[in-house]
Amino acid sequence: MREAVRLDRLARRFLSCLGADRASRLCLSLFFKAVLGIQRIFHFSTLQDPGLAILTGGRKVLSREQLGSWLRQVPTRAVQALLRDTEPTVPRRTEHTISIDEHCVPRFTRKFRIKKGYHTIRNKFMPVEKLFFSFHVGMRSLLSLIVTRGNGKLCLLAHKLRDRLRPRVRGATVYLLLDAGAAQNTDSLLRLVEAPNQITIVRTPRRRAYRRQWEKLPASAWQRLEEPGPYSAAPPKVIHVAQTVTQLRDTRQRPGRSYPVRTIVVREAARRGKERWHALWVFGDDTTPPYKLVERYRQRQHHEQRYRILLHDAFVDTAPSGYNKRSRNPQKPGFLQNALPLYAWLCGLATDALERLGRRLGNRFLHAHPRTLRRYWLCIPAELYLLGTDRLLVVLRVKRLRSLWEALIRRANGDPVRIPWLQNRKLLLTLDKKIARPKSAGLNDPATRGPGVWC
Repeated sequence: MREAVRLDRLARRFLSCLGADRASRLCLSLFFKAVLGIQRIFHFSTLQDPGLAILTGGRKVLSREQLGSWLRQVPTRAVQALLRDTEPTVPRRTEHTISIDEHCVPRFTRKFRIKKGYHTIRNKFMPVEKLFFSFHVGMRSLLSLIVTRGNGKLCLLAHKLRDRLRPRVRGATVYLLLDAGAAQNTDSLLRLVEAPNQITIVRTPRRRAYRRQWEKLPASAWQRLEEPGPYSAAPPKVIHVAQTVTQLRDTRQRPGRSYPVRTIVVREAARRGKERWHALWVFGDDTTPPYKLVERYRQRQHHEQRYRILLHDAFVDTAPSGYNKRSRNPQKPGFLQNALPLYAWLCGLATDALERLGRRLGNRFLHAHPRTLRRYWLCIPAELYLLGTDRLLVVLRVKRLRSLWEALIRRANGDPVRIPWLQNRKLLLTLDKKIARPKSAGLNDPATRGPGVWC
């Protein structure tokens, strides 16, 4: 709830051109839409929940027409200012592991001609719009966002995200993790890696020429390692790790110049079929053992998992289009940097808030899935009471984990949150009384049944 209060304050500050109340309701509606898993904006036309209305700053839930209209009216400069001010603070550490990757939002319009890009899940080039996020692996938090047309390049956008991140790490060493899409243009990649206090690890593109070079490595160059299997009783997985050098073309100063790059090759033994080969290019580190760098790069999977959550649980692909639907020239509709970045960033803030919530709930819910958190902690039936002029009492009907709920409620009521859009009332929580059911009571005894219809 404190995240929503902070978002309300910043929305009233940066999106005041809409009106303070409208800006607050817009951002709160999009934020809680992602937190609670509401799939699309048009579902707001059928929502009648008074609890959601209070969370979003009104007596009734916004209609789909109002929400969509306000979202497209927000100026681009105001959205960019809000995005910069809501970026999370990076803690002071000696080193940070940062992943930068793209997510493609497919578009199926035939009226407007928009740029195409490669959609990895659909495995084809199609009209898309791209979201470029930077992700802190240790914090499990999204750091920044840049939205482009479908022809945006990962390596070029990584320059901007890296430069935006530099002042926030305060000179600490940064391990930058990039997917193979950043290795398509070696000149841009070499410009990206030439930065102080930066170690860049890039997945090598899958090319036959590289595979032929790796196959020529002598047997003494390979180190055999065993890793845990996919489940507790599974046999260990055998991998072989080798180290070599790859010569990359560097045409920035003179043609024909080569740039030697440390390359770590991994060969995984398959249970059946062919072996799986993959490799990493390492810039700025010649001393760390190869397997340590492989383990560090594997942490980029947390970023990929966050994209999966954004897609299937925060529904970021239902974002409004970036191309201008009011353009008079469908062949060149233009690209708007207001609705799409605001929607996508609020989805990212919602997933960050859910990650922090799971971290506060103990080891059982550490890194829990959003649907698990909704089932146990968010989508709980309750009764709302306005007490006097300064309190909002929420009586929760909890069936599971009552002892943990009681501890959390004591902590929350010790330092209650004030809701600014509800006359600055204090939010107080309590549990409903648990009625002990007699052993002799029948299944149809109305005195012992929970809330519902009894016949």
